[in-house]
Amino acid sequence: MKKSQLSDKQLEDILRQMPKVKDHRDPRDIYQNIAHRVEKRRLPAWIVPSVATAAVLMLAFILSSGFLDRNQSADFSLDSKSSSESPMEMDSASEKKAVEESADTAKSSLNMDLNDSSKQKSENFLAMNEENSYGGLTALYAEEVEAGNQQILTYATPDENVQMLVPVTVTIPKSEGKTWFDTFTETMPMLREDEWGLSEYYPFEGSLSYSEDTNDLLFKVEEGHAYQHGSTNGPNFLKSVDLNFGGQGLGMIRFETGGQEGIDFGHGTILKDKKISLKQNRAFLIYQTDNNHIYLVPTQEEFSKLEEAFEKMKSGNRYEGTEASIPDKWKMEISGETDSTVIITLKHNEALTEEFLLNLEAILLTAKDFGYEAVKIENGGTKQLGPFNLNLPINVPLAPNKKDIE
Repeated sequence: MKKSQLSDKQLEDILRQMPKVKDHRDPRDIYQNIAHRVEKRRLPAWIVPSVATAAVLMLAFILSSGFLDRNQSADFSLDSKSSSESPMEMDSASEKKAVEESADTAKSSLNMDLNDSSKQKSENFLAMNEENSYGGLTALYAEEVEAGNQQILTYATPDENVQMLVPVTVTIPKSEGKTWFDTFTETMPMLREDEWGLSEYYPFEGSLSYSEDTNDLLFKVEEGHAYQHGSTNGPNFLKSVDLNFGGQGLGMIRFETGGQEGIDFGHGTILKDKKISLKQNRAFLIYQTDNNHIYLVPTQEEFSKLEEAFEKMKSGNRYEGTEASIPDKWKMEISGETDSTVIITLKHNEALTEEFLLNLEAILLTAKDFGYEAVKIENGGTKQLGPFNLNLPINVPLAPNKKDIE
């Protein structure tokens, strides 16, 4: 074997180029592992010098063989390292490899779980959104009702301060053999006015019946009835009759008290009957209860033009506690109309956001009260707002302020 011609400096450089072995274990773990092995099997005293001598001879043999080619020497050094590893080092490498494989498996499993969870949440959200994308809106829309299978009932209910009437809409499955009036009166006890932040009002304190022969209603009360007390009970009852039955094509409502014709609503005047009137051409304003229920309520005032109603919607009614349903800064105009659709152009540079949905519902309900079936919004700055495609006319709601009684 030829003597190596490499200098000490060259040997140091070659040794520095050899692969580095890193142990990422905690030093305390390494110490405990070594201590445990030492305690478990103490080597005889003569073995340590022998091992040291053998190591020196092996190192001399490696250095004397020469490193003529860097790649060859690197391969040789790796082979030498592998063949000369102590049992403790081999155990360390095996443990490290097992830990790394376990970590990779856990990481892969965690990533799969996270991906599955995110995918499931996304699918659930889309399914919920597809099931009823109108769920977060206040009014009731045709897309939420099973055509021909549900009865739509709207009840004019006094607010918690008995200052105004709030229309509340519920849906009931249609029953064969029952008229709209039967369903309307039978559903009254099912209303949860107090839970909705309104005054307990239904059922009426009296007997209400319908005559098909005359197309009239008959309301019977006993002496000392509640509607003759207070300044609002009587007027609110008469208003509720118009709001509840005005759209049903009924004629009159007649009154009886204790079997006698007429009723006293607290003014000392006996009222025998009243014509049922259809209220329309009103503006819808925002009303929020103390327990944070939000409603869209019509004004008592009726307007001759839709533009006048829109102007009213920019201001509330302090006495009734209603708020503006169109921001005062918003500029809008009626730019066109057909027999069933009104076109409204917004004059601003801001894109509509979902915060405008309540305002849009108020506009839709007001347009419905003026007899329109759809509203087309121009210059909304967005193609989609909630469930509404602004590129198309938006159908007006079926009724305001939907509530669930099931």
